Amino acid sequence: MRPELPEESPMLANLEAWLVYFEQNAIKPSSIAWHLEEALTEQELSWIGPSMAAFQLGEYSEGKGLMQAAQEFAQAHNLPELLQITRLFIKEEQHHALLLKRFMDRHQIPLLRQNWTDDLFRKLRKNVSYPSAITVLVSAEIIALVYYQALKKSSQSLILQAICDKILQDERAHVVYESSILQALHHRAPLLQRLLSQTWHRFLFLGMALVVYQTHRQLLDRSGYAFRRFWSACWTEFTRAFSRPMADRQATSMLT
Repeated sequence: MRPELPEESPMLANLEAWLVYFEQNAIKPSSIAWHLEEALTEQELSWIGPSMAAFQLGEYSEGKGLMQAAQEFAQAHNLPELLQITRLFIKEEQHHALLLKRFMDRHQIPLLRQNWTDDLFRKLRKNVSYPSAITVLVSAEIIALVYYQALKKSSQSLILQAICDKILQDERAHVVYESSILQALHHRAPLLQRLLSQTWHRFLFLGMALVVYQTHRQLLDRSGYAFRRFWSACWTEFTRAFSRPMADRQATSMLT
């Protein structure tokens, strides 16, 4: 049985504003200085290359499963903006993948065609309801906030730092948007259902963080994000995202 959206929530009030945000962000000109001449050291390539290749693969997706889930949910709840937003959201993620690919091509970093962590995260999102897909997505994007901060610190490359800044800006908006959706869905859910959902989400988030750290440990450690700091940063971002006052303030400041 599909959960019903609350009749009153910040998320519902802001759907049209979110659509405007995504539309405007799609036409915002890039500020990445691709004309700069720079080279990565052999050391930088050794830890940045494999890690970036794995993340680049994860960033690119056709989003067919998410679109299907969003379409069913939008039709069930008469939310046409949700479908339009989802299309733009997927394009933003694909744009991130293209930015990383352009940087990788520039430095002759080979692309990955398959990776077990990407396969795992895709399976978690496959053939599930829209709320379940969003739960997995927001977890991945919260962890990505920490990863891209680490990637930014891993090199002196101004181009790579600009790419990370662009992706971080977009991902922070995504986290606010997705966490607002989940908060709206949970707002009027029965207490037991809410507690079970929140507990499951925390276990899922921990598992995903462990997988990401293990996969990208070399880069994270060299960037000052040994496991204790990495997990602390991830958990801080998680609690910030799902603190309703903070999420509402972020959404309000972004959309006004």
